[in-house]
Parts: sequence; C-alpha cells; structure tokens
Amino acid sequence: MIRSAGSFHIHGGDRYGLHVSFGLSATARTAVSLIKSFDLPFEVRVLEQRRLGRGKRFEIHMEGGARLVQFLNEIGVLADDLTLRESTPTRISRRPCCRNAFLRGAFLASGSVSEPGAPAHLEVYSDNVDFLGSVIDAAEAVGVQLSLVKRKHNSAAYSKSLGDIRDFLVAVGAHEAALEFEERSIISSVKADANRRANFDAANAARCSLAAARQVRAIRELQQRDSWKHLSDNLIEVAELRLEHPYMTISELGRCADPPLSKSAVNHRLRRLVKMAEGG
Repeated sequence: MIRSAGSFHIHGGDRYGLHVSFGLSATARTAVSLIKSFDLPFEVRVLEQRRLGRGKRFEIHMEGGARLVQFLNEIGVLADDLTLRESTPTRISRRPCCRNAFLRGAFLASGSVSEPGAPAHLEVYSDNVDFLGSVIDAAEAVGVQLSLVKRKHNSAAYSKSLGDIRDFLVAVGAHEAALEFEERSIISSVKADANRRANFDAANAARCSLAAARQVRAIRELQQRDSWKHLSDNLIEVAELRLEHPYMTISELGRCADPPLSKSAVNHRLRRLVKMAEGG
C-alpha cells in the first residue's frame, strides 16, 4: 500500500519523512491498523480535494530516523543501501499468503475495477513500471494474467478478462465482488450462446429458403416439359409436396408424404428434380 500510494522524503540531520495518501477512508483505516503493528508514530490528516472535485483525501504522515528507514526496508520500499527499490523484493511475495497480501495492498492503494454490467476492466496503476512488473509477476503466480500499458502518467497493469478479474478479486479477498463478476460472466456466456444460436438459426433458415425457391423453380420448369409425364410417382409426389408447401423444411415434407419419407429420401429426390431441370 505504501509503495503504491506513498512518497519518501529525505530531510537534514538523518531525518526522514513518509507521506501516504488515499482517496477512501476505509483504505486509510486499513493502512493505519497495519502501521500501528510496527509501533511507529504517525499523524492522519484529512484534506479537501478542490482540484479533483468534491471529496476528501486521507493522508498518513510519518517522521523519523533510523526506525522509519528500518520500517521501509522491512516492507521492501528501501534497499539495504537506503535507495528506493524499483521492483518489489522476492521475499515480500514468495509465500502464497504474502503474495495475496501484496496484491491486496497494491489494489487497495492504487487499483480500480469496473462495476458489474459495465465493460470488464481492472487495473493497478503506478508511475513505476518496475513495480507494476512485480504486480504482474505476483498475479501470474496466482493464475491471473495482467498486461502492462505504458502511459505518460500512471502506467497500469490491467485485465479486461472477466475470468481473470474474478480470480484476481478472489486472490485479494474481495469474495462478494468476485461472485458478482462470476454471475456476470455466466450471464454474458449465456447471452453469447443465445446470439450464436440465433445467428445460426437465421443463417440456416435463409439457406433453406433459397434452396426451397430453387426447387420450386426447377419443378415448375419440369412441368412445362414433355418429360414431366414420364417421371416416376415417387418424384412427382415429392415435387407436388414442395409446390404445395414451399416453406416447409425437408423433414416436414417427409412427414407429409404417404407413407412418410426420411429426410435423406426427400432431399435425394429434390436434388434429382433440380438436376433434371438444369439439364443434368
């Protein structure tokens, strides 16, 4: 959380400062409870956001010397030589529980996710690409694929996959939100399947209509020829059924025959009629 939303300040006389800013009071309370476990002094300030519209920002200010530096080293912000780490040390996210906690902190401090019903989008943003690389690696370790997009300000590790967003939310402990995304994923899948079936049925109906029109033309052409009277009774029966029921499917025509015919038998006879009309 501090790596995502904090800034480190170096003062004179071996004094250092840490300022962490959050847009949500719940996130700030979580950070405060975690910092208290390190027994470090801090101050919480609430500021009005004038430039960004209505709302408040909740800032945590910490001042100190060697103990503050040790704290920042322990949580992976500072290296042993007191330089800022660009990426997160492996020890921070080596174990699965720590990995999930790392992702949870990064998401709480600088993450966002679309509401169920809107186009799926989850991202964790930062001006440090190496840090985002650590987020991507940790997410991959829990089976979530995040992509990197570089921007002039605040690059982001993001996903537009409903499945990956759901799994990410499960990993960071947002189970209710994950259930909402799971429900949305199921609804989207059902809608997509329904659309595919509707498109298939429409295309199939169009093909059947074109084939039936071709068969009717062929039969009327044959009726104008002397060869019509020489056709077998089986062919004439099917031809008359097609003229009488131009919109029926082949299966339905077969059920109207006496005795009923199979789909393949009706199709074979209609194909013969078309071939004869076309001079075959």
